[in-house]
Amino acid sequence: MSTPQKPILGWSLIGVGICIAIFSQKIVFPGLESLVGIETIVGKQNVVYLPDGGYVYTNPGAMVRWIALVAGVGVLLAGIGGALVFGSRRVRTP
Repeated sequence: MSTPQKPILGWSLIGVGICIAIFSQKIVFPGLESLVGIETIVGKQNVVYLPDGGYVYTNPGAMVRWIALVAGVGVLLAGIGGALVFGSRRVRTP
């Protein structure tokens, strides 16, 4: 990859990573919840189905871990972007 393209990719990764970290709760609930199922996220034994068709999660630790994992991916992407932006500066030679 050429040097002028690295900062563009880097800033893009920083932006995407920050957005993922900020919106990690919305990405997990209802995003991943709909995609992989609530039983996968909190465990089948930790889902209580209500008579009206809804459900209640009874494992807050699992929810926090999934949200932290998604936020961690966002921070990692932002870090990689920062390395591309600040690591690609040209060294000027006289």
